[in-house]
Amino acid sequence: MAIRRIIVLVENQYQELELWYPLLRLREAGIEAKLVGVNVEETFYGRHGFPARGEMPISLVNPRDFDGVIIPGGFAPDYLRRLPVVLSLVREFYQEGKLVGAISRGPWVLVSADIVRGKRMAGLISIKDDVNNAGGDFTNSPIMVDGNIITAQGPDDLPLFMEEVLYFLWQNKPCLDIPAPDGWLTDTTGNSILLSQLLRGKGGVILFFNSVFSPQGSQMLPRYHSLKEQIEKKKVVFIPISSDTFFAQRAFIEQNNLPFPLWSDSSTQIIKSFGVWSRNFLARWAVFLVDQQGFLRYGEDCPTGDLDNLPGFQRKLESILG
Repeated sequence: MAIRRIIVLVENQYQELELWYPLLRLREAGIEAKLVGVNVEETFYGRHGFPARGEMPISLVNPRDFDGVIIPGGFAPDYLRRLPVVLSLVREFYQEGKLVGAISRGPWVLVSADIVRGKRMAGLISIKDDVNNAGGDFTNSPIMVDGNIITAQGPDDLPLFMEEVLYFLWQNKPCLDIPAPDGWLTDTTGNSILLSQLLRGKGGVILFFNSVFSPQGSQMLPRYHSLKEQIEKKKVVFIPISSDTFFAQRAFIEQNNLPFPLWSDSSTQIIKSFGVWSRNFLARWAVFLVDQQGFLRYGEDCPTGDLDNLPGFQRKLESILG
């Protein structure tokens, strides 16, 4: 199940590495990445003759259905920037706060879309004047992250570029009032179950925490006894999730006489789909409410783990699950 969706733009004279490396890396990470061109009938050829065909025409892309766009370099951006449909698409991704990634000459498209003003950008040195004249700030850095725009100089910087792209995607929470993301969890006996099965017809409070091994985890988790009782009175479920192994969680429950189960997402699929993945390869502390129909109704980071003092949580708990 893809938990994020990205489009990668293609046109003739694209730079092969800058297209195929991001495309395959995204797919490897479980992200649905689609090659998008002017049409799906034409074969586009890279600067070294490697062919690529669009899987979806640009005219059919709705930015609301995707989490961002990546623009490879080569001379393809010079063709793409001439198309009003491309500029409108990129501008909408930017305005919605979604990922806009561009490599080497890719920022040409951003210049023509008029979204570089006040933004710091990396890219091929030959586009320096274009970026600066459009109100941007061209830098000599291999990679630059400025808000939701991520840019890189060229092929040598693709590993770092994709690291930042993936981190950006894992930081973005899903929209409210849509079905909650789904995936497999493991209980403390080693059995697997879908999150949607736990929530089915009940609704619930989903708590992400970093680890039972952390000082914060060992301190805060035993304090949720009263919260668990409060939630059960509403006939909904309390689902604490971390990337710890179920062995570690079982030991912690036994040592602390925890009156509720913990759930393991060792694959981090659900953690990432809820946008709470951190650079230390653990979940961030965050809480979400899912109603009885399975729709995501509330989500907020909770760095301290103290849900009682989290603004809006109790009010939302009463209004959504009451």
